[in-house]
Amino acid sequence: MKSLLPASSPASPASPERRGFTLVELLVVIAIIVILMSLLLTAVPAVRESGRKLDARQMANQVVVGLNAYYTEYARFPSVLEPDSSLTTAGDEDTAVGDPAMNAEHANNKVFHTLRNIPKGPNEDYKANPRKVVFFEGKAANVNASGNARGGFYDRGLDGATPPENQNGALFDPWGRQYGIIMDTTGDERIDLEGFYTDFTGADATTGKAPRKRAGAFSMGKDQQLGTKGNKMYRKGTEVSDDVVSWEG
Repeated sequence: MKSLLPASSPASPASPERRGFTLVELLVVIAIIVILMSLLLTAVPAVRESGRKLDARQMANQVVVGLNAYYTEYARFPSVLEPDSSLTTAGDEDTAVGDPAMNAEHANNKVFHTLRNIPKGPNEDYKANPRKVVFFEGKAANVNASGNARGGFYDRGLDGATPPENQNGALFDPWGRQYGIIMDTTGDERIDLEGFYTDFTGADATTGKAPRKRAGAFSMGKDQQLGTKGNKMYRKGTEVSDDVVSWEG
């Protein structure tokens, strides 16, 4: 017996609707990509600069550790004078070395030859470090085509060239300036930073001046000037310069 119901026809699969990005959607996607790229390009330099400051702070602290280790070994700080000099580093002022831009009297290699046990300068014939102890080690600086060093010791220029005398063996910060070093050679258990920072001078401990340290190390930071734009103030009110100092933080 034939069914009176109409035969059901097989269901035809629904054809997916084909559509591409509209012009508006495409523009929105492009705008989002541009915003993300802009944020990335802004963040990368900031992260890189933060890394440089961290490296500089760690290096400054390590320099102080090396200086204090030398003091423990010899009961004095490294001399910055040649072995045959009739002068002495002891006097009414603490001993400082650093970059010419700081107006330091000596380059910091005068100290590092002794700390690194290199028989040059004040450590000629190991006279400043007769026990030949290595108190400080560090990586080699990056030297560009112009002969500018940064981020380490300037022991060799490009193609093995010898650096200038006032830079040979000096320690440079990540921005291309020599680290400053201050040593308490007056014996008052303070580092007098007069000539470098106006807010770290004097012996009045209640005002936060003349840090109670036997040694300190510092970098002028990204702007390569002491303080903010050369005002020789590490801190002015709530504003803190980009300098890196071992006795703060």
